[in-house]
Amino acid sequence: MNDILLAFIILINIPLSECFLPTALIRGRRDHLICVFGETTDNDTDNSNQCQFDLFEDEKTTKISSTSRRMMLQTMAMAVMPSVAAAAAASPLALPDDATTYSTSTLVDAATDTLSTAATAATATDQVIVPLEYQPDLSAYVIHYYLFGERFTAIVDSGSPFLTVPSTCKQWGCYRPELTYESGYSNTIEGFDNSVGPVVWRKAEFAFDSNIVFPETLTFGVLGQDLLDGPGGVFFGLVKETDSWIRPSFLGQTGYNSFKVDLRHQSPQLVLSKQSMITDDDYVPLVRDLHARYKDPVVHYTATPTQFVVNGLELKLDPRTPTYVIFDTGLTGMAVSEKLFDGRNLQARKNREKSLWGQVNVAFETHAGNIIELSAAKPITTPLLGKDSPWTRVKGNLIVLGLAFLDGTAMTIDIDDGKLQFTK
Repeated sequence: MNDILLAFIILINIPLSECFLPTALIRGRRDHLICVFGETTDNDTDNSNQCQFDLFEDEKTTKISSTSRRMMLQTMAMAVMPSVAAAAAASPLALPDDATTYSTSTLVDAATDTLSTAATAATATDQVIVPLEYQPDLSAYVIHYYLFGERFTAIVDSGSPFLTVPSTCKQWGCYRPELTYESGYSNTIEGFDNSVGPVVWRKAEFAFDSNIVFPETLTFGVLGQDLLDGPGGVFFGLVKETDSWIRPSFLGQTGYNSFKVDLRHQSPQLVLSKQSMITDDDYVPLVRDLHARYKDPVVHYTATPTQFVVNGLELKLDPRTPTYVIFDTGLTGMAVSEKLFDGRNLQARKNREKSLWGQVNVAFETHAGNIIELSAAKPITTPLLGKDSPWTRVKGNLIVLGLAFLDGTAMTIDIDDGKLQFTK
């Protein structure tokens, strides 16, 4: 998001080659998670009271790739990771003196009453509707929710699986470890662009507001300060299906099989449903190739386009090397595979075009035979880097579409049925 938490956990006993890089994208004006390294034990018990991580052997050199640069973790010498794990068993985190907020009145203090009354459904039943809020400072839509009675804010992200909170008391909410429970999962180390830090996995009661309370406790990740420094953020992930060694996804824990991210400006909202919401044949079929063929550890919402046009010039799509499009609400603009990015650069220079990505149109054919098109003018576009990464397994083009294409539409996904539908 700039890469699809894409929070991917790589247990130390899992080879790096098995880590499918998440879409390195613009998420709320920052480069997103690339690969995650963690510690596990034989029974994968909770280690939140001590955040100790084994040293990597000298010969193990691990690469982290982002949209802006490649970052090398050379012999990651971490005997003890401070901060977040220790806090899990300590006293509540105090509000830092330098705490800042994004539009404090909207993110933290205001709209509490509005949120409580606007959310639909008495309890967490077969369908819930929760309002979203656009934050210009983040270039993203955010959602409000409660863990252990504390209100949090996160970016709605259809490119990652996890429910997360900050370990600090800033604009995203205030973590209170004494109100949480052991999750049974060991801690992990995650990398966000130039930041690498620990994540502690805890459990707590979850609610969207006082009217939508979930009966079970949910597992969530507590992001360390290292991951929150700079232009970082907290994400509310909507990817449901993951490999078994990945930490539990939010949708996997709550049992919702369908969702709609409605970004039409009159009343942006998130709808979660345990029943299919697409009732006709005018849907775009989703494909699972990235997971099945290229070992993506989570099942991203992916489709194959019929047309990809930039500045009026069409990319010739070869069925032998298919083009894949991932839909990511946590991404600001667009990310494309490095080969496509470089080829487009050469084409634009040859044609003396004024803009590299001036007007981008992506078309899809529905099951009913209709053509739908997503378009954006001058989307911020970055390459998906990583010559030594599993992205090289994809024998074709990879494109990630973010808010520049999705804003103003309602995107409905029936996960189990593999269907996607856009409504404008």
